[in-house]
Amino acid sequence: MAKLERTLARQLSAAVLLGLTSIGWVLVLYLGEWVVLLHIYAGAGDAVVLRQEIVAYLLGAGAESLPSMNALNLAEARHLLDVRRLFAALETLFYGVLAVSVLLLVLQRHFAAGRMWLLTSYVGLISILLLGLLIALGGFVPLFVWLHSVVFPAGTWVFPDNSVLIQLFPLAYFLRFGVLYTAALVLIFTGLLIGNHRRSR
Repeated sequence: MAKLERTLARQLSAAVLLGLTSIGWVLVLYLGEWVVLLHIYAGAGDAVVLRQEIVAYLLGAGAESLPSMNALNLAEARHLLDVRRLFAALETLFYGVLAVSVLLLVLQRHFAAGRMWLLTSYVGLISILLLGLLIALGGFVPLFVWLHSVVFPAGTWVFPDNSVLIQLFPLAYFLRFGVLYTAALVLIFTGLLIGNHRRSR
């Protein structure tokens, strides 16, 4: 009986470690793709000089203070500072989750057989499917508004239609980025899934 309990305990511990490692790598890929795609987006260039300057500022160019762009009013400048700090926090979070996930990977005894990466691909694809279902049922705009209400102080991120920020970054701009971001994640997780199935043959 005691031997059976120890075996069950080891199996449970292995399963928990496997699950935590997979969830950690899903987060790494979500955050990492976010960071990489933002920098690619910024490096691609933009015909609108002011928008290019704003994106460069959001990604860390210049001092961490209110942007000194004359076209912006104080409320717009403060919102950009909030966005810049959010982007910096997400990048820091990415490196922290990456470090923890690498440690979990080292501790994970089953990753050599591909189980961890296979589970990661399934969890990633299921999470994207659930997010897509949520958007299909509720629409992109409610999700966009909800995310802003969570990460930014109330009353600091809503601007009139004729504001500079709305003109430079309309809803279509964020929707286009969201489609690219989601498509890249689908390719990554699908690639993991196909790669693991091929190795298991």
